[in-house]
Amino acid sequence: MRIRLLLIAASLIPASLARADIAPPPSLAKAVVPSGPEVLARLDKAINAFKDAVWESKLRIKEPGGQWRELAFTTYQKVPGKRLVRFTGGENKGMNVLVESADTVYVYLPEFKKVRRMGTHVKNQNFGGSDFSSEDMSQTSYSNAFDAKLVGEDATTYILELSAKSGQEREFAKLKMWVGKEHSQATRIEYMDASGKKLKTEERVEYKKDSPEHWQPTRITVTDHRKSDHMSEIVFLTSKIDSGLPDDLFTVRSLQR
Repeated sequence: MRIRLLLIAASLIPASLARADIAPPPSLAKAVVPSGPEVLARLDKAINAFKDAVWESKLRIKEPGGQWRELAFTTYQKVPGKRLVRFTGGENKGMNVLVESADTVYVYLPEFKKVRRMGTHVKNQNFGGSDFSSEDMSQTSYSNAFDAKLVGEDATTYILELSAKSGQEREFAKLKMWVGKEHSQATRIEYMDASGKKLKTEERVEYKKDSPEHWQPTRITVTDHRKSDHMSEIVFLTSKIDSGLPDDLFTVRSLQR
């Protein structure tokens, strides 16, 4: 009798619950891990999640004695890839820099009242006497210049290793990059030579939303290990997203205005 009752009870169990191979509910399913190129593509999209932008910033350079020297500048950017920097305070006041692409950069020097095109060899030179290079300031995407490999992750971050693509002339052949999952932007970048020796470290911190789609770091700090850990930082004071910047702002003629 007992066996008969057990058989009857078993017959009442839905077939879907009796199957051993039933799929777990979506909340328990293992998340799909993206590839390195996919994470880097998300980063490029997140960096440029606007049509145009204006940032008021200050560049702080730590002197050997420990004091900080400050410069003020305004950055105008239009997607894809155009950037204009006007120095508004400090020893570089009046100097303007126009980035048309990674290889096409113009600078206006007020003491000479002339615009000069910078050769590709100056991409590795510093920006405003800081530890930021001209290449750093012209970088608006990474996928076009680097191959990416996902080498780790935790609950909040993906870790990528980037290698310069064939034919790319880069100041640093390799990068290690930490990308936040919340905003898909870099929180730390280690710059290395071809052998993997770390030459420079960059930290991007205190991300805040300045539009529904775009996150902006409050501060970017660079430490150059080749110069006894010399340090510079950019502090972003204000930002304005999608204000409708005109195309003629990003021209050589505009540098002299």
